Amino acid sequence: MKRLLWLGLLFISTSWLFFIPIFTVPDWTMGIVFLSLGLLFNIVGLWKQKPIEIHEKYFVFLIPLIISLIVIPYPYNVGVFVLTIGLLLYAITHRFEKANFVATGMFLSGLILTFQTALFLVYTIIVSHVHRIDFFSPVASFVGNLFGLQTSVNNGIIFVQTFQQTYPFTTTLEKLGFFTWFNLFIGALILFFLLYRKRKIPLNLSVFLVASFFYLLIRYVSFIYIYINTLKLDIFWCPFYMIAGFLPFALLLMKIIPLKDGELESISFKQFTVKRKHVIALFLVFLFVFLSVGAFAFQDPGTKKSGKLLIDEFHSDWEDTTRELDKEWYGMLSTYNYYSWAEWLDKYYHVERNINETLTLEFLDNYDIVILKCPTNQYSSEEVRSLVQFVERGGGLFLIGDHTDVFGMNTFLNPVSENFGIRFKTDATYELGTGMMTVYKPSVFFPHPIVQHLEQFEFMTSCTLEAPLISENVIIGNRLIGEPGTYSTENFFRESIASPESEYGLLLQVAAVKYGKGRVVAFSDSTVFSSFSLFSDGYQLFTLGMIEWLNKINSYSYLNIVFIAIAGVSLILALYIIRKEKKFKVVFLFFTIGLLSFSIATPAFSYLNRVNYQVPNPHSDFMQVCFEQEHSNFNVSLQPRIGLFNEKDNYGTFYVWTQRVGLVPSIENTLEEAIEKGDIIVIVNPCKSFETEDIETISAYIENGGNALVMDSITNSESTANDLIGNFGMWINYETLAQRLNRTINDSNNATIGNITSPYLTITGGEKILVNEQNQTYANVVKIDNETTGKTGKLVVLVDSYSFSDVIMGGPFVEPDENQLEIYNTEYFIFEEILLKDT
Repeated sequence: MKRLLWLGLLFISTSWLFFIPIFTVPDWTMGIVFLSLGLLFNIVGLWKQKPIEIHEKYFVFLIPLIISLIVIPYPYNVGVFVLTIGLLLYAITHRFEKANFVATGMFLSGLILTFQTALFLVYTIIVSHVHRIDFFSPVASFVGNLFGLQTSVNNGIIFVQTFQQTYPFTTTLEKLGFFTWFNLFIGALILFFLLYRKRKIPLNLSVFLVASFFYLLIRYVSFIYIYINTLKLDIFWCPFYMIAGFLPFALLLMKIIPLKDGELESISFKQFTVKRKHVIALFLVFLFVFLSVGAFAFQDPGTKKSGKLLIDEFHSDWEDTTRELDKEWYGMLSTYNYYSWAEWLDKYYHVERNINETLTLEFLDNYDIVILKCPTNQYSSEEVRSLVQFVERGGGLFLIGDHTDVFGMNTFLNPVSENFGIRFKTDATYELGTGMMTVYKPSVFFPHPIVQHLEQFEFMTSCTLEAPLISENVIIGNRLIGEPGTYSTENFFRESIASPESEYGLLLQVAAVKYGKGRVVAFSDSTVFSSFSLFSDGYQLFTLGMIEWLNKINSYSYLNIVFIAIAGVSLILALYIIRKEKKFKVVFLFFTIGLLSFSIATPAFSYLNRVNYQVPNPHSDFMQVCFEQEHSNFNVSLQPRIGLFNEKDNYGTFYVWTQRVGLVPSIENTLEEAIEKGDIIVIVNPCKSFETEDIETISAYIENGGNALVMDSITNSESTANDLIGNFGMWINYETLAQRLNRTINDSNNATIGNITSPYLTITGGEKILVNEQNQTYANVVKIDNETTGKTGKLVVLVDSYSFSDVIMGGPFVEPDENQLEIYNTEYFIFEEILLKDT
C-alpha cells in the first residue's frame, strides 16, 4: 500500500497551486479538497505502519508548533496545522494501536508540507531569476519531431511549423511544471530518507531524477501539441491541467519505485531522555535556522547620508521635471511628467536637476543619490565609468526603465545597469489570464525595506528584470505574464498578450544591489511617478522607502556572509553530534526546534528592518488635502489613457487638479486618518451615516482651524450629507421626483447636463459662495473663528458633485473645452479663494 504515498504526495504538492498566488487567484476550497485527497492517500498508504509510541513529556514540543501557527500566516502554516492535528489525533487514538496509522499519515503529510513551505523561498528566487532553460529546447525539438511535429530551434526558441502559421515557444521552468515537480522532489527526498537506509537512497533518487527528465520532456512536447491545436496557453499554468499533467508521473513512480521495500522506523519515544549532546545539538539547530533567516532577512542599517538628490534631465526627453503643473497648461504632457514627483521629493530631501552637465565623477560627487530616469539618449563610456565609481564610493543610483524598451530607454540604461549584474528586458507585464494591470502586495515574510511599509502597489505596465541570484528581490510580482515587445507598433506593444514565447508566473520587477559602499535600485515602470498618478496606489511610500534605502553607505553588509558561515558550521556540527540517532528522531528534533527558531527570528529581523528603515518626515511643510473614503462614495482611478473615463463616480481629474493649486492629495480609508493628516478633508457623495462621534470629531477639527469640503449630488440617492452639515446650520434641498424628471428632460434637450450652472440641488444656510442666474445657491461656506489660536476653520458644501466627475471634467490628459475650463476654475476658486485663504 505504500505506493499510494506517491498519489498522496502529488495531491498535497499540487494543493499549493490553489493556496499560493503564483499563477492564479487563490481558491482555498479547491486547495482543501486536494489537500484532503493527499492526506487520505498518505493515511491509507501507511495503514500497516507500526504504531507510534510517544512519551507524554514529548508533548512539550507542541509549544513551538503552536507558536509557529501564530507567527506563520496562512497559507504557509498549513503544514504546521496538519502536524498539530496529527498530534491531537495521536492523543485521542494512542490507546488503539490499529488507529495509529491515521496520526502517522498526518505526521508525514505535515512534515512534507512544512519542508515545501520552507523551500518555497528557494523556488521563488530561482524562478524569478531563471526562466528560460534553452539547453532543453533542442532535446524537446528532437522529441517533437519524433512525434510528428515540424520543429526547429534558433537561439533557444522552438519554432513549430503548422499549415496556418509558425509558433515560437520559449522553454521555461514554468512550462515544464517546475513548481509541481520541485514540491514532488522535496517530498521524494523525505520519503527516501525516512523509508530507506543510506545505501539505497542514492539509487532511488537516481531513478526518480532520470524518470523526471524523460517525463517532463514528454509532458512538455505533449502540451506544445495541445496548444497548437487549441491555442489555449493556460494549459501550461491552470492548476487542473497541472494536476492532470502530473498524474501519469505519480502512477509511473508507483510502478518503478513502489516503496514496498521501504519501512518507516518505529516511531518510538517511550523514554524522555535528554542528554548533554541533545542539548548541544538542539542549540546548534536553533542557531542554524536563526542565522539562516538572518542571512536572508538582515538589512545593513548603513550610515545615513545628507539626502542630496540629482535628477538627470540631460539624457532624457521623457517624464520631464522642469515645467510647472499650473492652471494654464493642459494636455497629456502637462500631467505625464515628473514635475510633482520632483517637487514633492524636495520636501523630504534636497533635489536638483541636471540640465546640461556631463556626468563626470567630479560632478556626481556633489550628490548622494543620482536618478537616471527614462533616458532617450545614450550615456558615454566615460559617464558609465563615472556612475560605477560613484556607486562604488558610496553613492546611491536609481534607474528607471519601462515596458517594451519604449523610446529605447532600456537600451540606454543597460550599459549602466549591466555593470551591477542587472538588465532591463524588452517585455511588458500583465495579469496572467486577464491581461489587466498588475497589483503587488508585499510578502508576509521579510519584505524588503523599500516596500515594507506598503499595502499595495499597482503597476501601470512594467518590464521585467534580469538580475543575479544574490541580488535583493525588492518586488517579485506573482500571477504575471511578460509579453515580448515588438517594433511593429508605435508603442512597442503586441496585439496579443498570451503568446507561447511569453514568460509567466513569478517575475522580477524591482531589484536592488549593494556594490562597494553604495547601492543601486532598478525599477521597471516609469509611469507610476507621473504627476497624474503619483499620489495614489502606494507610489509615495515606495518612493520614500527607495530613497531611504539608497541614502545609506554600506557599513555591515558583511554580516550576511558571517551569518551564512556560522549557520553552515552549526548545521555540520549538529548533524555530526546526532549522526547515530534514529532518523525520525533527528527529523523530529530538527523540525520542532527549527520551527521555534524560525518563529523567533522572523519577527526579530523584521523589527530590526522596520527600526532601521522608517518612513522619513518632511523637512518642509506642505498643504495636504485628504479624500476620506469611510463615508464617501467615489473612485479615484488613474490610468494612462487619453480621453474621457465615462465613470460618473470617478473623480480622478478633480483629485489630480488639486496639485495645480499647490496641494498634495491623498486617499484615506477612515475619517480619523484624513483628519490626522489633512489640512483639508474632502467628503464626496456621503452615503454612510455620521455617528455622533464622527460629527464631534469633524466639529473639533474645524474649530481648530481645519477645512472640510462636502460634495453631494442628485445622483447620490443615499445621501447622508444633511446629517453632518445640519450641525453647522446648513441644509441641502432635494427636489421631488417630478421636478427631477422635468429638469432631466429639459437639460437633455438643451445638452447642459452636468453643467455647474444647473446644480439640481440647492443649499440654505451659511455664507453664499456660488449662485446661478436663478439665484439658486450651489456652494456655501460656514466659517468658525478660534480666538485662542487665531485660526479660522471652514466647512464648504458644494452641489452638484457630478459636474466634477471625470465624465464632465474629462481625464487628466484632456485638452479642455470652454465648459470644462469653467468647471476647472470653479474647483480652483473653491480651494484657493475659500479653503486655502487665510490658512
